[in-house]
Amino acid sequence: MDTTSFFQDLAVILVAVGIVSAVFMRLGWPKVFGYILAGAVIGKHTFGGSLVINQGSIDVLGQIGVVFLMFTLGLEFSLRKLKKVGHVIFPTALLDMAVMIWAGHFVGTKIFGWGSVQSLFLGAAISDSATTLLAKTINDMGWGTRRFTRYIFGITITEDILCVGVIALLTGLVRSGTMRVGEVAYSMGGLLLFLTGVTVFGLLVVPRVLNRVARLKDDESLLLTMLGFCFLVSFIAAKLDFSLALGAFLVGVMGAESEPLKRIYQQCVPLRTMFSAIFFVTIGLLIDPAQMLANGQAILGVTLVVIVGKAVNCTVGALLTGQDLKNAIQTGIGLAQIGEFAYLVALIGLTMKAVDSSVYQIAVGVSVLTTVLNPFLLRASDPFSDWVVRKVPLRWKECLETYSNWAGRFLHSSAPNETVKALRFNLTLVLLHLALVAVVYIAAGMLARADYGRFSPVIEENKKMLLWGAASLLTVPNAILIFFRARVLGGVVADALIPAKVAETLWALSFRRITRLLFSVSSVATLFFESVMLSGTIMPEQGWARVLVGVTLLVVGVFGWKRFWRMGAESLETLRGVLTKEIETDPTESVADLLDIHTEKIRVGRSSEVCGRSLRDIDLRARAGVSVIGIERQGTTIVNPKATETLESGDVVLVLGDDEQIEQARVFLA
Repeated sequence: MDTTSFFQDLAVILVAVGIVSAVFMRLGWPKVFGYILAGAVIGKHTFGGSLVINQGSIDVLGQIGVVFLMFTLGLEFSLRKLKKVGHVIFPTALLDMAVMIWAGHFVGTKIFGWGSVQSLFLGAAISDSATTLLAKTINDMGWGTRRFTRYIFGITITEDILCVGVIALLTGLVRSGTMRVGEVAYSMGGLLLFLTGVTVFGLLVVPRVLNRVARLKDDESLLLTMLGFCFLVSFIAAKLDFSLALGAFLVGVMGAESEPLKRIYQQCVPLRTMFSAIFFVTIGLLIDPAQMLANGQAILGVTLVVIVGKAVNCTVGALLTGQDLKNAIQTGIGLAQIGEFAYLVALIGLTMKAVDSSVYQIAVGVSVLTTVLNPFLLRASDPFSDWVVRKVPLRWKECLETYSNWAGRFLHSSAPNETVKALRFNLTLVLLHLALVAVVYIAAGMLARADYGRFSPVIEENKKMLLWGAASLLTVPNAILIFFRARVLGGVVADALIPAKVAETLWALSFRRITRLLFSVSSVATLFFESVMLSGTIMPEQGWARVLVGVTLLVVGVFGWKRFWRMGAESLETLRGVLTKEIETDPTESVADLLDIHTEKIRVGRSSEVCGRSLRDIDLRARAGVSVIGIERQGTTIVNPKATETLESGDVVLVLGDDEQIEQARVFLA
């Protein structure tokens, strides 16, 4: 790479985005639109030539911008937040992608006259909303703390993950001419293992390391350590044919569980600002006005399908999952665009000669057009949703509110009993440990492909034995934890099968022991076969090496099982704490956020489950986070009611909390 030309390109881009940023800030317009416009102006398709000499190096800087954007987005999230909105994001993402793939196929076959495969590629290209664009736009607007933005980011991340499976499905269709479920299952299985490995190891390692580095009181060391994790996981994700954005987002979520979160976030903001601006310039560099004009009608038509289709899909999905009308509309409007995955899908189809160049140009054109329009649509979503809420007939409002309350009650009332919880918890842990073993052996197999001869011929000659031995050693703790966890699972199953009246009889005790033993032996046997199957490519040919590793494993297991059990218990407690602790760190938290806390009156419904129960029994503080500061009953007001106060049908309860907490309280009281 020519150093002079690189700095010339960087200077041109930064000068352009600096001017655009100031002008658009002055005009009050979205800066993202300005960055894309700047890229189009300095690109090779405008004014007879490009001001950028080496676009490849600029594309690399743009990908760094994607990493920083998704990493800081992850810092603003946490697993607890994702868990709280999971009932909204997953059904909505599935509905949106399914409908948009069908819509793209319909437009391609019925309107453009394309074949089925090319139309499916168009559907896949318009099915995934752009997380990167939304992260930048919402950050510029200062809407990061709004409730509907949690749904938006969760839905886009879920769509990114689902899009990996869709790409695998289309690739298999092109290669074989048929839909191969096996290839899709293989791809999604690999993605699931990647997510499991990064999440578990990340939660156990990243926060601890960051907390230790933070004690040095050196921001430079803290930032570099965090970025090291970020780019390492992003590289691994890219190496496994997943997106850089997914890896960066996951590391951000891991970093959100550390104590020095605010320090990390504040130091990453300037880097994100610079590199994300370059990324949006690279989108503008793709704009070819001549090609866009040639496919103008198709681009406008597909753009209309994307905006209307995704807005309706996501609004309906949010409403079906029990969200209020205003948040549902804003969720739908915010997701009415497509982004970088559209280029990827179209480029894969073009490379495999499954589609012609028009699909790529349409994908780029629709992506650019929706990217330009989305900030304006998102800004308009606030007054538009308020207008819709005002104009909706009262009967419809009552129906939506009734359905929302029912959905909230259903989610809370469908909580499993203690036996089901124990079964699900222990089975999940057994499967999790088996997945971690698979991650370890697959990683060892990938490392075995590298050439270590340049470091040491001895290591290269014995790399299989070393990697197999290391993977097997890491399997020992999982084997011990699987054995004991399966034993507990067997006991839970036995208790569920044995009637309570004979639980203490001799045959019941014998049945319980046999069930525990059966589950323990079965789990260890499953682990053994899994290890043998996965270690086939790295198992050494020498018999003495296998014996040596086997003896080492036996010694480590016999003398270290207590230590491993304690480590497993500590790790489990750490993971539980991450998912259940009540205090959530938020890098964007400020005094202004506290102003969102307000009072609201909620009437106790006639059929409400709280009728006749005391405030202590209901415990709204623990359930919804609100404080009860008053009760209006038959013309009298009880100020600061005691915990023994009983609620009655028709009572008006005055609660204090934010919008989300009040909505949760409404579910319990209405």
